[in-house]
Amino acid sequence: MEAYQYPQYYAIALGPSDPGREIDFFDAAIDRFSKVKVNRVFELGAGTAPYLEEWHKRGYAYCGLDLSPAMIEFGCEKARLLGIEAKFVLGDMRELDRNLGPFHLAYVLLGSLYVRCNGEFLDHLDRMAAVLTSGGLYLLDSFVWFRIFHDYKRSWTRRKGGVTVHTRYRAELTDPIAQTYDECLTFTVDDHGKAMVINGRVPAKIFFPQEFLALVELSGRFEFLGWYNDFSFTAALKPDGRHLAILRKR
Repeated sequence: MEAYQYPQYYAIALGPSDPGREIDFFDAAIDRFSKVKVNRVFELGAGTAPYLEEWHKRGYAYCGLDLSPAMIEFGCEKARLLGIEAKFVLGDMRELDRNLGPFHLAYVLLGSLYVRCNGEFLDHLDRMAAVLTSGGLYLLDSFVWFRIFHDYKRSWTRRKGGVTVHTRYRAELTDPIAQTYDECLTFTVDDHGKAMVINGRVPAKIFFPQEFLALVELSGRFEFLGWYNDFSFTAALKPDGRHLAILRKR
């Protein structure tokens, strides 16, 4: 994905506007649901490690995994500049090393779990169970599609430090039987007067709510604890917004 080769623009385009509020939700989930004391957190598809500083402030040790060398380098440099001891692992989440843990909490943001069939997802759950301690949580953000008959297209513009990034996101269906699609990102960048257009395309699979629940049950490795909207335990569950699924390792 070419967009992943430009972490400085990716961070502007897709970074959280309020990481503290989002980690408040994680902390609340730990208090409500975790059966273990949480010290080590693990991020799949870590990208620019948007929560790194916030985790550190709250006393958690961070480990992030990503397939992109550019993102891993960005994360390591970010940790160095912040004076944070963190671990970054270059690797494919579909081939996750079962000996990488143990971790007490794991999560994936913005639907960045790129498995391409139900079998790969079941294998993923098995691998995640291997790196999580029993009673630990796994939070999946925006992985499950709640709007079935919907044209998934969005665009927005963000600015930071003299750089403007206009982002266009779209999901292009590739096989309706296999429920596969291409996740497409386009960054139109103005970097202090230097213009460029960066495109990215990643194949993935659509997972619908009941399908997701059936697969989690079939795996036997996790229990499903609930769906939540927009990092809130009180917001009404609706098709719009960011949906978080919370699982707990058996």
